[in-house]
Amino acid sequence: MSVLNRCLVSLCRNQSRFLPVGVMKMTSSSKVYARKLEGKVAVITGSTDGIGLAIAKRLAEDGAHVVVSSRRQENVDRAVETLTSENLDVSGMVCHIGNAEHRKHLLATTAERHGGIDILIQNAAVNPYVGPILELLGAYGVSKTALLGLTKAVAQQLAEKNIRVNCLVPGIIKTRFAKL
Repeated sequence: MSVLNRCLVSLCRNQSRFLPVGVMKMTSSSKVYARKLEGKVAVITGSTDGIGLAIAKRLAEDGAHVVVSSRRQENVDRAVETLTSENLDVSGMVCHIGNAEHRKHLLATTAERHGGIDILIQNAAVNPYVGPILELLGAYGVSKTALLGLTKAVAQQLAEKNIRVNCLVPGIIKTRFAKL
């Protein structure tokens, strides 16, 4: 089972506890996916590459409509094209999470277009420098710590709307993002 399958938690409307995302079942001839997220809407920040894209793909495979986001339109377009070519239900939107108006637009537009948001995954972070801790790897760690605080604050505000918010902070994973 992959790290993402073990770590990823879907947080759905009207649920009182964490629900692990269904484990992908493999057969010799094809992939069979549990569609337990059918009818759910997921928003994922920083989801056009690496871990974020893997999360987007998995949630869509499990039946959710996924809204991918990134600060660059060409990245959004590429991710949407990649996922829709696999017959997955996705759309995308530009969102630089450092911009309050972008964040507000992402959430409001998604809710308007899709009738609400069931899953919010805050994945975006600053680019790390992989090397000695005092040469900027620290910036990545700080961004993830900030994400934990933001998640707690957002979770409290969205709880009254039956939206559970969580974040995944796995540390450095060997992706293109970690190579600088």
